[in-house]
Amino acid sequence: MEKNNDDNDDEYEDFLDIDLNDNIDYNVDNLEKKNIDNKRIRKIDQSKKRATIESVFDERTIFQLNKLLVNGPLGKIEGIISAGKEANVYLAYDQKGKEVAIKIYKIDSNTSKWMRNYIIGDPRFKKLPRNISKIIYLWAKKEYKNLKRAYKAGLRVPEPLHIKSNILIMEYIGFEAIPAPKLKDIKNPKDKINLFKEILSFIKILYQKAKLVHGDLSEFNILYHNQKPIVIDISQAVSIQHPKAEIYLVRDIKNIFNFFKKLGVVTPDPKSYYYDIINFDR
Repeated sequence: MEKNNDDNDDEYEDFLDIDLNDNIDYNVDNLEKKNIDNKRIRKIDQSKKRATIESVFDERTIFQLNKLLVNGPLGKIEGIISAGKEANVYLAYDQKGKEVAIKIYKIDSNTSKWMRNYIIGDPRFKKLPRNISKIIYLWAKKEYKNLKRAYKAGLRVPEPLHIKSNILIMEYIGFEAIPAPKLKDIKNPKDKINLFKEILSFIKILYQKAKLVHGDLSEFNILYHNQKPIVIDISQAVSIQHPKAEIYLVRDIKNIFNFFKKLGVVTPDPKSYYYDIINFDR
């Protein structure tokens, strides 16, 4: 996840007081492909780059990647698409030469701590492992399962293809070697109103049909591809039976409403939208 919001129960209690009237000036520019690509390729010094690589490619991960390259489904691994605190995403090709995305979760004690909030209380997971590696493996499997649920519900998410330990292989979203930009990098998306409606529909269907709440939905983890939203970073998504599911739902609604309000979109009443989502025959 690019952006990590702290859990805050007060957000749920203060839901009726959501202030969506902040006006922020936005520069309206057309975003060319080369500019998108340049923003995604960060200029970092070699020491930081080395640290990033070492945090992901430990011996166990290298061993598993080698098996996936030798036995399939991977054919070749190219460069990095994005680097985050939780995981790095790489462009790769399967054995037929088709682009795929590889998400490699870091075996890190710090990231495993906040993951517990999204695992404990989810009825799909009865036990929380004590071993850090096993927590990360469970987290990777959790994203794989969440993607399968969302994809089966007909939602725009990358199709999950394969999971092994801390390595998730999924559909690549982009044009050849240029990955799709994040919504946060699009300053003037076309048909903003329809885009907003599609994301609201995603939240509703994810809750009612896939029985999940994203939990960290924002412009930071929505890709803008072919003028359509594709939601990523769904590892923290929880079952609607999770004790904090509705708190996370409120947070998702706030994030999306605030973003589109800044783009000048007139948004509906968030309270009515919230109750429209949760009031259905389960």
